[in-house]
Amino acid sequence: MRPGWAAWAGGTAVGVAVVAGLLAGCGRQTSIVQADAARYPTAVHVYENGCITCHGDNLQGGIGPSLRHVGSQRSVAQMERLIDNGSGPMPAYRLPGDEILTAAQVQAVAEWLATKK
Repeated sequence: MRPGWAAWAGGTAVGVAVVAGLLAGCGRQTSIVQADAARYPTAVHVYENGCITCHGDNLQGGIGPSLRHVGSQRSVAQMERLIDNGSGPMPAYRLPGDEILTAAQVQAVAEWLATKK
């Protein structure tokens, strides 16, 4: 082996590792839901553990409607009632005797979604 070869090879390996690490993050975008996690932790936790299945990881909808602009279409109180009682295929989350979410959780989700204008 020539002198300096080990240093060059070691340096190249480190360089390749750095570039690979940088590229691993390429193409990953933070979803709308993830971006709000720090500011609305309760709402995001509830959403990620239930609502996301029908409304999508970016509020884009799917089985359920898009929620990207729901704050310009419904008030907080209207959203709370909808979450509490359900509608059509959407299940009720606060029926007496069958409460899936607490009132505080429903309020947190409704207040967070109200910011989606």
